[in-house]
Amino acid sequence: MPETSTPADVLLAKSFPKSASLTAVLISSNPPASFPIPLGDLSLLPPEIQSALKLLLSANHTGKPGELLSSYITLGKSPHRVCAIGVGPLPKFNAESLRRAAATLLRTARKTHTSSKTAPTPKTTDAALLLPILPPHSPPHSPADIASALTEGALLSAFDFTLFSGARKAKDLAEKRPTRIHLLASPPAATSAAQGLHHARIAALSTNFARTIASRPGNDINPLTLAAVAKDLAAETGLKFSALDEKQMKKLRMGGILGVGAGSATPPRLITLEHKPPTAKNLGKPLLIVGKSITFDTGGISIKPADKMGKMIYDKCGGMAVLGLMHALALLKTPVHVVGILTAAENHVSSTAYRPGDILTLHNGVTVEITNTDAEGRLVLADAISYGIATHKPAAVVDLATLTGGCVVALGTSMAGLFSNSDTLAAELTAAASHSGEKLWRLPVHDEHRDMLKSDLADIVNSAGRYASPLTGAAFISLALPPTNPPPWAHLDIAGPAESDKDLPYHGKGATGYGVRTLLNWVETKT
Repeated sequence: MPETSTPADVLLAKSFPKSASLTAVLISSNPPASFPIPLGDLSLLPPEIQSALKLLLSANHTGKPGELLSSYITLGKSPHRVCAIGVGPLPKFNAESLRRAAATLLRTARKTHTSSKTAPTPKTTDAALLLPILPPHSPPHSPADIASALTEGALLSAFDFTLFSGARKAKDLAEKRPTRIHLLASPPAATSAAQGLHHARIAALSTNFARTIASRPGNDINPLTLAAVAKDLAAETGLKFSALDEKQMKKLRMGGILGVGAGSATPPRLITLEHKPPTAKNLGKPLLIVGKSITFDTGGISIKPADKMGKMIYDKCGGMAVLGLMHALALLKTPVHVVGILTAAENHVSSTAYRPGDILTLHNGVTVEITNTDAEGRLVLADAISYGIATHKPAAVVDLATLTGGCVVALGTSMAGLFSNSDTLAAELTAAASHSGEKLWRLPVHDEHRDMLKSDLADIVNSAGRYASPLTGAAFISLALPPTNPPPWAHLDIAGPAESDKDLPYHGKGATGYGVRTLLNWVETKT
């Protein structure tokens, strides 16, 4: 299966795993009392661990989110770490607090090195986590929901991209051991928990697959090698693969993606993956999901500043979210017909690159005056959306792109901008994002923003300048829709949350895989 850069796993256990060198219990604050509440059936734990937990909780601790209490005991003949991890007060208990707690456990387990003179060093680091059971009058959460959130948090935080770790890091790599977390569940909860764990494992690993490809640099991933990745994924999972080359795109009058890719020695590709299970209720009216996949973006002749230009390997993150989604749908056998399109191109500087002042013709016949070659994402998306609608007649269209720095200025790095011509679709995506722990905020796109794109020489310009830049970017993409009876459409500007320059609660630095789980949740509402 595809590489996911995830040296960890989450397993279900019905009895205490003897391989565990660490045991964790989640605790909740309990105002007005000064002591926290352990969440779970403590009788599933060995007596020595129960005693250690009672001592831990007898101290004046709060159970606030992120609080970590730990001590060491001897279990059998080996040292064993016992941990209590705070999730905050029960009225505020939610899936996000569970994801963060599981990430805390995963990172703690990685740093826990227990050894014994009488036993060989294990090949894995094993930790037992007591599946939380909520007391009466708590917010409703099924064992499946709880196991799902814990699994996501653990596996997303386990992401470790080491493909290019060389001789200087060989020793560190050799000393790393995979981590296994055993969710310890009582028999009444085990069946439901197993279902949640299975689904969440695939969702998290699909997200980490997207992060893995997003992290590969421009000298490794270009339009041709990205097409090869998609083709391999299709062969392994049963998806249908196709890719348009530059000659086919020229015949289809895709001037946007051809213009953007003209400066590179590596030609662009329009990559399509299709998930079409025979049990799908929407056969013939698929959901169309399009991802910007600029494998490296110099800005073209309107060149970007050198500072942090290396981060432009992440300009393909919209397409990587589509890649991760298709991976998840195939493994889960989700009964929904979905078409994913990746707009793979490199935006380079050369004598053949497109220029400010050039006029390009898009797939739908709209002509575009280029005012800024660094506003390239909307050009490739417009061709892909117009082609996708004409070819597949979708019931709805969603596109994702690291489109504008203006969206980061407006919303910061934790939230994506949402633009849509459909209140229903916008509400569905917002709900799906909330369920996944990803954040969306709807922004307007109106005729006034389309008017800002008018050109004296062509139909429109590709960039109207800094004012309302995320809104005019979305307005440009909206012009790829048919002028009459357009399908419901949404644009997600993920420039902020697609990658991070600091460690987050359950994401490290780099690509976050934003959008994979939100899109999966949304697609699953169509079953």
